[in-house]
Amino acid sequence: MAWVTWRQHRPQFVVAAGMFAALLVVAVATHLPIRAAYHRDALAGCLPPSERSGCDLIVRHFETEFDSWVAAVRGLAALPILVGLFVGAPLLAREFEQGTHRFAWTQAVTRRRWLLSKTVYLAVGTVGLSILVSAATMWWRRPFDTLEGRMSPSGFDVEGLVVPAYAVFALAVGLLAGLVLRRTVAAMSLTLVAFVATRVVVLEFLRPRFLPPLHRSVVATESGRHAGEWVLSDTLVDAGGRQITAVREDLAILHAQQAGIDPHEYLVTLGWRRTISYQPPGRFWTFQALEAGLFVALALLVVAVAVWYVRRTPP
Repeated sequence: MAWVTWRQHRPQFVVAAGMFAALLVVAVATHLPIRAAYHRDALAGCLPPSERSGCDLIVRHFETEFDSWVAAVRGLAALPILVGLFVGAPLLAREFEQGTHRFAWTQAVTRRRWLLSKTVYLAVGTVGLSILVSAATMWWRRPFDTLEGRMSPSGFDVEGLVVPAYAVFALAVGLLAGLVLRRTVAAMSLTLVAFVATRVVVLEFLRPRFLPPLHRSVVATESGRHAGEWVLSDTLVDAGGRQITAVREDLAILHAQQAGIDPHEYLVTLGWRRTISYQPPGRFWTFQALEAGLFVALALLVVAVAVWYVRRTPP
């Protein structure tokens, strides 16, 4: 089965290896000027709790200079779905379209072993390549992670353990979609929808609640944010704890300006405060392990459904 799987998926492996090699070359070429700028501007001296003057301007200039490159790296979050679209979805759908499943299912190898063997071999290759991509991304993003942290989705989704977990899940979803729909294009469409929907649900509803968020209250004139935190909510409240609407805030500022009072001082005298809910940067690897475990468990569940389905599919 290993030889057959290699023969069938050799083109995908060659393309994936070529893409990774190109990615590595680009990563090295772009990281060198980033590292040089980081040391030239002595950004290490601007990390909290440093009170070095001008740090806001220095950090902002550094981030603006390389913003387009950082945005491009965020696009790597789409790589796992490519595994589902171009490896998982055609895995069984193409067998049905070409009729080769009839030959495969009449051999000495059982359907269950046939399916599991192909899935395991492809999953091992997917995990290995995904780990390399994740490691290269973490190395490239190190200066930005030092300044901004890794808890926000822009860094969290392309680093660490979740990258191979996403890829394995996409592979499993594509496999099941191809088995059920038996058409490659339809399977690819369903894989895309299912993968994106699952990622959105986890990001919006589950990840913020993996552990109870922490809360901080500061005076209304302070930002209250610290480097590396994933801020979930930032709410302005009055002395009674009621949320301040934008209209009410604008009216208060207008009143202060008409009275010749500093708006910031006026908001403080009103007793208004800023309440912030956040996940601290120290939870990065805990959240990585939790989310990676969730997606691996979902992948195993999807594969189990596929095995159950293929054993009951008429020859």
